[in-house]
Amino acid sequence: MGGRRRLGGTLLVWTAGLTLGILPVAVVTAYHVLHTTQADARAADLPIPVQTVPARVQNVDEMIGGSSIVESSEPVELSAKVVGTVLRVAVQNGDTVRPGDVLVEFDPELYQVNYDSARVSYAHDYNELRRTEALARERYASPVDLENARMAEARARVALVAAKIDLANTRVVSPVYGVVLNRSVNPGETSHIDEPVMQLGVLDPVLMQVAVSEDKLGFIHSGMEAEVETDAYPEERLKGEVVRLDPSVDIMTRTLDVYVELPNRDLRLKKGVTGYTSLSYHRSALVIPNTAVANATGDRATVYVIDSSGRAHFRDISPGLTANGMTEVLAGLGEGEEVVAAGQAGVRDNDKVRPNKGAPWNDK
Repeated sequence: MGGRRRLGGTLLVWTAGLTLGILPVAVVTAYHVLHTTQADARAADLPIPVQTVPARVQNVDEMIGGSSIVESSEPVELSAKVVGTVLRVAVQNGDTVRPGDVLVEFDPELYQVNYDSARVSYAHDYNELRRTEALARERYASPVDLENARMAEARARVALVAAKIDLANTRVVSPVYGVVLNRSVNPGETSHIDEPVMQLGVLDPVLMQVAVSEDKLGFIHSGMEAEVETDAYPEERLKGEVVRLDPSVDIMTRTLDVYVELPNRDLRLKKGVTGYTSLSYHRSALVIPNTAVANATGDRATVYVIDSSGRAHFRDISPGLTANGMTEVLAGLGEGEEVVAAGQAGVRDNDKVRPNKGAPWNDK
């Protein structure tokens, strides 16, 4: 005697008392198990079909890009070290300068006279010291005479060095490869000690200021590799690294400025040159598919973990970065543990589940 029943669109046939009917029933039931929906599986008290994957350690790679512009790497403030009349300002704002280039010249006449006088005085005191030392060896000069001669020579040497420095300071020279950001003096003006005369921006190394979207901030860190393409030299790929990040996000553009340091000894990269910078993020991490994580950006991220008996258990995890469809797991999950990657909506805690890659939700 036999019968038939329709469940979830699948026709089931059974027999009673007929040995030959056992094999057809097994085949049809197996077909149903493989192709049933989650709702039908729950209604028939069968394992819930889901798609599962193991948590695994792999490299997390992300390429982050942003428009960029050349900036000087640091400001250098130059000030007057002498009082004098400005004779010449050799550069203008925006000029590129190299170490040793003369930027400002003050009237050196007074300082030249002071240096010449100090040099003559030192020569005299030096010769007096040598003469006194010779007399002392013959016992014609007392120890006090010798000590006084040594002190006079030392004072004259200090005065000579000071006069030499003052004379050198009548010319302000560039200490770096850089660009003139601001000049504060003009010919004919009188300078004062420590008065600012010029501000330079260092151009070797140079900085590329990169605007990075705020959703990529978790990937950015000092020391990461960067590749720079500039509009000025489109065929070249310049290598650098991240040296610092701005402490705040621009409220209008929702971007953060990241600074990449590049060598620029030939000074080809000028302040204001634009380009595009790519930042390479590489890290080994425990990851699972994004689809396995519920509430990944909220206060409580969760997954369903499958135990050895095939049951699903609700578990909290600590998610990290997300890249290329994968989420980093910082805590709450071990390598090799199986998680539900698709079909969570039809699963309850402690449900018996069955991995089924042919389930309906995979056809979307």
